[in-house]
Amino acid sequence: MLGRPSICASCLAGFRNVSRLQKQQLHQSKRSKSNQSKSNKSKSIAHSLPTNITKIIPFTDLQPTDIARYWDTIPPEASNLAYADKFFTPSRHSPVKLFSAAKFRTIPFDSTEPEVAFIGRSNVGKSSIINALVGQEVCWVSKHPGKTTEMNAFGIGGKKGGESKIVLLDMPGYGKASRTEWGIEIMKYLQQRKQLRRTYLLIDSLHGIKDNDQEILSLLRRYGISHQIILSKVDRVLAGRLNKGLKLFSRGYEVRSSRLNHLQKMLKKMEPILQPPDSRVDGPGALGEILTCTSAAKVSQESQNCLGVSNIRWSILKATGFDGSIETGASREMSPIQSAEDRPTLSTPVQ
Repeated sequence: MLGRPSICASCLAGFRNVSRLQKQQLHQSKRSKSNQSKSNKSKSIAHSLPTNITKIIPFTDLQPTDIARYWDTIPPEASNLAYADKFFTPSRHSPVKLFSAAKFRTIPFDSTEPEVAFIGRSNVGKSSIINALVGQEVCWVSKHPGKTTEMNAFGIGGKKGGESKIVLLDMPGYGKASRTEWGIEIMKYLQQRKQLRRTYLLIDSLHGIKDNDQEILSLLRRYGISHQIILSKVDRVLAGRLNKGLKLFSRGYEVRSSRLNHLQKMLKKMEPILQPPDSRVDGPGALGEILTCTSAAKVSQESQNCLGVSNIRWSILKATGFDGSIETGASREMSPIQSAEDRPTLSTPVQ
């Protein structure tokens, strides 16, 4: 009868070392997976911003989806926002004053640059947003409503020897301190202006959509005018507290995740108002993208950009067909619109 084969002591020690090494590797692998799982959970917490956990988030870490809502469009990437900021960078030829008109018939009809218009209630912040967009004080800003009495146009993106690429229009407000004739001329422009690519309706984020805003939205749908909503003065929502809270918010360059969640709930509630279920009766609704902004808070102490402005810049480029990548070469830098003459640089704000 054969006995069990004998194993030398050195071989047995070697087998034990291999077994011990395998156990150590297995333990390290499990610990690595556990740490990775915890890391992934922490990342998802930072991005999903649950309501039961409050985080302090610097403005520089905010994503477009944190302060805006996209459900029909694709949110911009960092490269898109950088391109938009470069496009709007002030120069000797941008921004420029193009025209001011109280009557639609006095607006120049020979221009070919694409246009976007900013409308909204009196004192909703239209002039402040345009100033933030172009990086200069081109519009007079007042706490008293009704100071903008004409349609004021400003060109951006111009180069030496060429005209502006895009035209921004600051419209008189409706509601308090407005006049009936202003509304008539504005509607003429919105209905008949062939150069108009998009109308941005500004809504005060603290007061929400009012009855006169609803009427304007109905008119925009009825006449098939391409439009999009921007919530202005969003610092009033993100600050949490008025007065003292606003001052701390504008100087702190950070926001609580709970306030961002509150903002997203507000934006979601607006969806059925902006896009009514039965669009066949009232016409097409607003673009499925709600932007927010404030001219009262910069992104950082070093940045000149106001919170949310880069998102609006990118939206304007998409609406007007200038949303390509940064191009080089003289031929590519030319606007797709034929230019006739170079306009002078804006020297004084429009009143």
